[in-house]
Amino acid sequence: MALIDKINDFAKTATEKTNNAIEITKLSAKIDSEQRTLNDIVRKIGEYYVAKIDSGEVLDEEVMAIYEGIIASRNSIAEMRAEIEALKAPKTNSAVSDEQKFCPFCGKPLDVSAKFCLHCGKQQP
Repeated sequence: MALIDKINDFAKTATEKTNNAIEITKLSAKIDSEQRTLNDIVRKIGEYYVAKIDSGEVLDEEVMAIYEGIIASRNSIAEMRAEIEALKAPKTNSAVSDEQKFCPFCGKPLDVSAKFCLHCGKQQP
């Protein structure tokens, strides 16, 4: 009888561990889903405030300092897009003017003194 009791105890323990593993997997999947939902909400908040700043609203210093990173990234992207376009374009003898910058919103070239982009209409930072 002792052997049968040991086998039963082993089976109960194995079943319990299997059920726990299944429950852990289910909970982990729910956590992952909630984390994706949370990340989406945070992204939407960020997009909301970036849109406010893009439209000219000035927020507190800390947010504006973070926004400078966005502007730097947009400028970098615009420059790389311009490089791609230059590589795609047929070779010509005309040089790119030193009096140009790129719109951080659409990536199109602008005169350095431009206050607004002629292509997308956004006010330049």
